[in-house]
Amino acid sequence: MKTTLAFLAAILVPVGLITGWYLWEQFATFKPNDPYIWVRTGNFLCLCALISVAYVLVLGLPTYVLLRWRNAVRCWSTIASGFVLGAFPVAVLSWPLRFSGGASATIDGVPTLVNGIPTFAGWLQYLELVAFMGACGVASAAAFSLIARRPNSSSKRTPKPLRGFGTA
Repeated sequence: MKTTLAFLAAILVPVGLITGWYLWEQFATFKPNDPYIWVRTGNFLCLCALISVAYVLVLGLPTYVLLRWRNAVRCWSTIASGFVLGAFPVAVLSWPLRFSGGASATIDGVPTLVNGIPTFAGWLQYLELVAFMGACGVASAAAFSLIARRPNSSSKRTPKPLRGFGTA
């Protein structure tokens, strides 16, 4: 039951973070009384939830099973795995040198791709995206780790004395 709740938290935490960020940007971009802000945010929330469920089921669950099989489920290993699982798929799918051909692109007037070659601003944008998704993976893994960790077994019983140091 605890593991199921941990996986549910691993799904919901990045959804909340990304949707909150999106909603913040909606209020910054449009007038606050725009009724479609909530429609767009609701649609974005559904999309984020579907992607998060896919990430956790396709990548997170097998990683947990692998770590459990290797008896390596620790807080640090879970969080490191969360970063890798959050960042790696996005890093591969958004690689700037892929399918760029001779294209050029700008964002807010700043060139990010010139003749198929990413500029320094383009590489920074790429690294920012990968780091953001890695941070979402870390948040997801931290939520999982906090809920799934087992209570300290030594707190339930008294420790046995070491051999040779007990009373005779």
